[in-house]
Amino acid sequence: MNETAPDFPPPPYTVQEVSTTQARKDLAELVNQAVYGHVHTILTRDGRRLARIIPEEDAWFYTPEWQEKLAKAKDDVAEGRTRTFESMDDMFADLETER
Repeated sequence: MNETAPDFPPPPYTVQEVSTTQARKDLAELVNQAVYGHVHTILTRDGRRLARIIPEEDAWFYTPEWQEKLAKAKDDVAEGRTRTFESMDDMFADLETER
């Protein structure tokens, strides 16, 4: 089963699910897909998601610090704590003032 990776910047990243039995047979190919194709593979057993094979360059996304920031950002959006800007220059200027 293939699906677009939810909430994972930047697109296009692909997520695929592979059983652990199949992964044993195709491990080298799954690693190559991760490294060269930016494919994230979710390993499953009996329909349960167990683990992921991801490119090392994407590992930052799964750190506790980043997951905490992502959860806070989702809360901010849900609560309406957002701003809009007329231009990218205005947005960057605003970011600079927050430092």
